[in-house]
Amino acid sequence: MAHKRFLRLLAGTGVAALIVLAYPVVATFGWLLGGLPGLLLGAAPSLFVYLVVWWGLKWLALKIATVAGFDPATWQVRWTANLVPIAIVLFFAFKIPALTNAPLEQEIAQLGATDVQSPGVIKLPAIVAIEFPKSSHGGPRGEGPYCEALCLRLLYNGVVSRVIAAARFHDGTIELASYRIERRDQCAKPDLPRTLIAWAADHLAWSDAEPKGVKQRVEARISAGECLVRDAGRIEDAEAVISVRDVKAGADIYQGPWNPWLDTVGARRLEIVKADGRVLYRYTEVTAAVLSAPLRSTAGGGLLTPVTYAGLARSRTDTWLLGRDARDILPDLLGEEVWRPPNPPDTARP
Repeated sequence: MAHKRFLRLLAGTGVAALIVLAYPVVATFGWLLGGLPGLLLGAAPSLFVYLVVWWGLKWLALKIATVAGFDPATWQVRWTANLVPIAIVLFFAFKIPALTNAPLEQEIAQLGATDVQSPGVIKLPAIVAIEFPKSSHGGPRGEGPYCEALCLRLLYNGVVSRVIAAARFHDGTIELASYRIERRDQCAKPDLPRTLIAWAADHLAWSDAEPKGVKQRVEARISAGECLVRDAGRIEDAEAVISVRDVKAGADIYQGPWNPWLDTVGARRLEIVKADGRVLYRYTEVTAAVLSAPLRSTAGGGLLTPVTYAGLARSRTDTWLLGRDARDILPDLLGEEVWRPPNPPDTARP
């Protein structure tokens, strides 16, 4: 009787595993019905494998007991044949994630080993270079990078006199442009990016009579005669460089959902370095998806998208994130003079 119940359980688990593998979104409906149905449906493929392995180990244990002269019908032998395979399965279910995650955890530690913390707010020199991902600077290749959100804050808050914007492309080439403010009776229309990365201070409540966003504030200042002038730039002219660079690209879990050795560790690094090479600040943002323990499968998908996932369950081990263009760290690092939006024209500093 117990044997038949197990076979029915095995068959049911196998059918559920096939359905989930073919249609992972089914597990999402299980989550909507409650946490346990979704968990069981997602884990059905791995549960089926564990049941088969346990069954095979139990059969082997009974055979060994018989050869050794023990009566397989006694309760001591039956319990031993049940519990020993369970212990073996659990051992490997926890040991495999520990072994495969160890190199990733070591890599995560190494990536942050050279980080340098700042004792306080960093005082920037007069000429600063900014190197952010090219998507932040916009513009097609050959036109030079835009003066993005941080560049505008530094200039129109009077923190620096010149900003050298740098855009690094995937092939390693760099395009440069130098930006400064020059007072004129009339300014040419500035070549600003269509969108700017918003910082937390941008959402403060301002008077309806004043421009609210950084871009609107800057456009108002330009209309009042504080022109944003772009010249050719040289990185050698910078007295300090603020950069956010990709250090390592981690594999996406969709690239190898059943690969336990998938290297998912990715890293970005924020650095502020003086012209003499002295590091004022360095922080490495590390993102990774490591195997969950015990080793199991999971499945799911969006109800309104075709994106689905069926594979090994992983957990996120992300460090403190930089945010887009390091906006989650730079405000505290550079101080109020940088993070506050530029003053409107009537209160702007001369």
